[in-house]
Amino acid sequence: MVLQSIRERLTGVLAFAILGILIIPFALVGVNEYFTSSSGNIVAIVNDVEISSNDFNQSFSNYRRRMQSVMGASYDPVQFDQLVVRREHLENLIDQELITQAAQSLGLDVDDATLAQEIRNIPAFQVDGVFNADVYQSRLLSQGMTPKQFQSEMRTQFVVSELPKNIAESSFATAAEVNDLVALLDQERSFNTVLVPADTGEEPVEFSEDEILAWYESHSDDYQSEEQVIIEYLELDAAFLPVGLPPEEDYLRSQFEAQKARFISPEQRRVSHILIEVAADASEAEIETARQTAEDLSRRARDGEDFATLAMENSQDQGSAAEGGDLGWVESGVMVQAFENAMYELSMEAPISEPVQTGFGWHVIMLSDIRESTGMSFEEAQATLVMEYEEENAARAFLEQADRLVDLIYEDPTTLESAALVMDLEVQVAGPFPRSGGDGVAASPEVVAAAFSDLVLLQGSVSDPVNLDENRLVMIKLKEHLPVALKPIEEVRDEIIATLSDNLARDNANTRAGELLAASKAGDAGLEALAAEAGLDYARHEAVKRGTSVPDVKLVEEIFRLPEPAEGEVVEAVLPNSNGFAVVQLDSVVQGELDDEAPFVQQQYERIISNGAASQESSALMQQLRATAKIDVFEDRIQ
Repeated sequence: MVLQSIRERLTGVLAFAILGILIIPFALVGVNEYFTSSSGNIVAIVNDVEISSNDFNQSFSNYRRRMQSVMGASYDPVQFDQLVVRREHLENLIDQELITQAAQSLGLDVDDATLAQEIRNIPAFQVDGVFNADVYQSRLLSQGMTPKQFQSEMRTQFVVSELPKNIAESSFATAAEVNDLVALLDQERSFNTVLVPADTGEEPVEFSEDEILAWYESHSDDYQSEEQVIIEYLELDAAFLPVGLPPEEDYLRSQFEAQKARFISPEQRRVSHILIEVAADASEAEIETARQTAEDLSRRARDGEDFATLAMENSQDQGSAAEGGDLGWVESGVMVQAFENAMYELSMEAPISEPVQTGFGWHVIMLSDIRESTGMSFEEAQATLVMEYEEENAARAFLEQADRLVDLIYEDPTTLESAALVMDLEVQVAGPFPRSGGDGVAASPEVVAAAFSDLVLLQGSVSDPVNLDENRLVMIKLKEHLPVALKPIEEVRDEIIATLSDNLARDNANTRAGELLAASKAGDAGLEALAAEAGLDYARHEAVKRGTSVPDVKLVEEIFRLPEPAEGEVVEAVLPNSNGFAVVQLDSVVQGELDDEAPFVQQQYERIISNGAASQESSALMQQLRATAKIDVFEDRIQ
């Protein structure tokens, strides 16, 4: 923002004077040095093809922006700038280059007509559903790309995706594989349980100082304090800057006439949707399985099935599924861009969308009504015009003050005091807070990243400006660094005692369950009678499937690891659960079977197998390509 302001002011004679100064070093050094790469600008070589630092950094920046868009407020810029993340991204670029080379060696390519059609189909380049050349040019210009560069990237992406796509399309599931998968996933188990809770008792257990110290010393990694910092900062906020005199009505009326097209209430659309969720870290196979599920639901809706019923039975959006997927009236700017683009492509004649991918998963959207936009009068728009006038004045004043603050800090980047004195700002303090952030300004991921940056943390300098919101920034300096350290035993004594008590309670529950199982096996009495005698809960569970939460999620998981009992026999065991242990008698295992009247379910299982096979085959291809490739990575250039 500050740099933009400076750039806008470099016009006229001043701009030509600065340009003349810059020409001299270009002439002396040689323009060629600024445009040719050297071996020091290479992060990896893949079969003689170089991956430059510029290409890597640009790709990594794009990746971080995508992750920030998907994760929203939970995005942590520090986490996504660690060396291990940058290294992993480089490995992905190497894989992409290997696939590109393999595709080229097989003669895979895309003709110009197909490429042009793919570009025309991109919603970002369309106006009212039709490709617009001016929008195309301006969008690329905003990204710093030429049409030739974009077309080259599109051609590469098309070719790179073609090989894995062909592998995926060639994968299939046999009937035997489907039956085996159904038998396993839909398996039902019947068993008896006696739950033995890990009860710490009403009276607290006494532990000796030696026991507490021994646990503290042997588990010291569990009692480390987080690395933290305390920062000083100056904050500049346009909201607290004077906005000047209010605007004249004549000025406001002229602005209204010049911008009349703006003052129209937006069109609203009544839409419903079905969401098939996809986790942020989902594999390609899982993403494709979800897409195909959404595609089937879209087809069924277009074939006449009731959309609300499909949403209630299949949508994974808990907020709208019970309402038949209804999202109410929606206008522009409310939904994420991909959803909004698809929503506005629908018409009352063709109200059902194809699957639409967002950061949440795959959506099927239905348009049920349209509420047309209406115009606004000057009186209705006047408050907005006044607010914008004041915002513009505040923004102008903010830019001037921001430029001044930056200049003052750069004169002496070791302190905030002199700039605070000149600009009548208060030096504020925040912290201590760890790398995960804190309260106030420390809740901003950008502030946290700056606080733990080399410039602030290691060099002790004031940070560059950090934008908190539009027309609001801070500049920070380290006040105190609190490194990772072992907490004093007095500080964690209660935590250690609680851990020792829980461990003792679980040990006692395990012992008690073992004794109960031994008595049952010895034939002293039946398990139900033994449980009643011990005052414990006995239960019979019939036809339990995987993932069931009754009697306990962890216990069910453990029971499905037990071997299948022989005919007429019982498998007995002591197994852990969420709150202690359980004595289990497994006596029945029934394999899952396909329902001939549910072809949709069978298709889902077939997709799981075929997509899993495609994922394995793609992985095997990458392993083969890497095994036969010559790859050099320059680790010191990935920083």
